Amino acid sequence: MADRKSRYERRQRAGERRQRESRRARRRGLIRTLLIGTGGVGVVSLLIGGIVFLASNQKELPPTGFGPRHSETFPPRQINTVPIPRPEQEHVMERGGGHHRKGSMLVQYNCADYQCEPEFVERLAEIVGSYPPQVYLAPYPGMDAKIALAAPGKLLTLKTLDEDQIREFIARNLDR
Repeated sequence: MADRKSRYERRQRAGERRQRESRRARRRGLIRTLLIGTGGVGVVSLLIGGIVFLASNQKELPPTGFGPRHSETFPPRQINTVPIPRPEQEHVMERGGGHHRKGSMLVQYNCADYQCEPEFVERLAEIVGSYPPQVYLAPYPGMDAKIALAAPGKLLTLKTLDEDQIREFIARNLDR
């Protein structure tokens, strides 16, 4: 009878040991699953965060080309006192590339984020007004430059009003 009892106890201990090992294995599997799952979520979160960060740090400058959403209208006048919508800016770039209005370009300024001297806009208007009507002047609040000149495939940004550089850029790109 003692032999049966000891075999029974050994089996019980072995069963308990297998149960403990099984519980440990399940816990390890659960932990592994959680780590892999949260790691995947973490990677996706980092990826999305990186894309948002890059998009938010992208500089806002006038276009030098055009996309499929550009409009088929030109700015209302050569000297504009309100910003030109981006789709219209892109249309100027499209038409400046050798279509109907050869040499179309944009001269834009940002006095909302940069300190502009008195008579700054008037001086720019005089410069732009001395050229054909396909050279447009407009404010561009939020732009990452004080002055930006854009022609198809070309961009010049300036920190100060340098009339010689502005005239040189326009002259180089007017008949392109």
